[in-house]
Amino acid sequence: MIRLKFLLLCFVLISSPAFAKEADQSTVVSASLYKKLSRVEKLIDKKSYSKARQILINALGKVKKGTYEEAVVLRTLASIYAMQEQYSKAAEYLSKALGLDVLPAKQQQQVLLNLGQIYMALGKYAKAVNILQPWLKAKPKLDAQIAILLANAYTQLKQYHKALPYVEQAIRMSKKPPESWYQLNLALLYELGRYSAAANILEQLITRFPEKKQYWTQLSSVYQQLKQYKKALAIRDLAYKKGLINTEKEILELVNLYLYVDLPYKAAQLLQSEINSKRVKGNSKNWELLANAWTQAKEFKKATLALEKASHLNPKGALYQQLGRIYVEQENWSAAVNALTRALQKGGLKNPGNAYLLLGMSYYELKKINKAKHAFIQAKKYKKTRRSAQQWLDYISSEKQLKI
Repeated sequence: MIRLKFLLLCFVLISSPAFAKEADQSTVVSASLYKKLSRVEKLIDKKSYSKARQILINALGKVKKGTYEEAVVLRTLASIYAMQEQYSKAAEYLSKALGLDVLPAKQQQQVLLNLGQIYMALGKYAKAVNILQPWLKAKPKLDAQIAILLANAYTQLKQYHKALPYVEQAIRMSKKPPESWYQLNLALLYELGRYSAAANILEQLITRFPEKKQYWTQLSSVYQQLKQYKKALAIRDLAYKKGLINTEKEILELVNLYLYVDLPYKAAQLLQSEINSKRVKGNSKNWELLANAWTQAKEFKKATLALEKASHLNPKGALYQQLGRIYVEQENWSAAVNALTRALQKGGLKNPGNAYLLLGMSYYELKKINKAKHAFIQAKKYKKTRRSAQQWLDYISSEKQLKI
């Protein structure tokens, strides 16, 4: 899943004398404490966190326990620890401030939110969700940042169904959602197997980030998952034309996709071009794929040339045997003899008897009877071709007798 990026909202400090102007006298700080808080704020601006913290710790020993003043000091201490990324300490002081239950409703809700964020930073996702529940009840209309916070928390808890509505809400509420929000949305849809919706997100990502290859290839893969192969091909082909598909693996995937949707001529053209440009290796496997593509496109001469190269590069004789069979079908007997001889020399054939049988037939057509007989005798050694080889030998023998 996407790594979480935490955004700690700034804690409300003492940027104005509002503390002294609360209508309820239970939420008023003394002039003495207000001066200390003002000094703390200036030290924070200078990033003098140690000095600011010491002033607050001293103040904590002097304020009356269980009062609004104590809650303010605790909350301010928590903010300093959070700024220094000492989240455990920040959580400790925020929890104490909440426990006093003396903050005005709005401030109490803000502290709940801040504590939820800190639990996220600590990786305590269940606690983050639980602490935010009272906040949600008090403020059911979420802003985008809180929605994404909850989406991340539920994601980390593997509660994907609960996470999805929040990330979707965050995206809807933002004029220009960050790329990471879309990525989280996409990851959740993958987890839930909702590939049609995932395709929609990927289309949006391609529109916003057309230069990013991963979104093109992911969209093509999603369409394949949905068995919409022509759409998958269209996306991958467009990415290729934009220069985003350039590795051998990606090019071969495109070739195979062309073949899958029954466009062998385009597959062959593409592969031939890429082998020529050396972006795709001219090895036996790729030449064989090219031969198959040209064969499907009914371009038999090109297919034969490609198979010849594949056969030459292959350490075993199977491709030469295949090539020999093609030459036999074309009645190109000399070429068949050459290919089948090489097939037998290289070896590793699954059915060598068949190669000998085809070789005998080719020699016979070339009027090389003794060589044909020798090949058929070899073919007799194999169970699958024993009967056919004997029939040929009998035929040659009877033909000879007729001539006498």
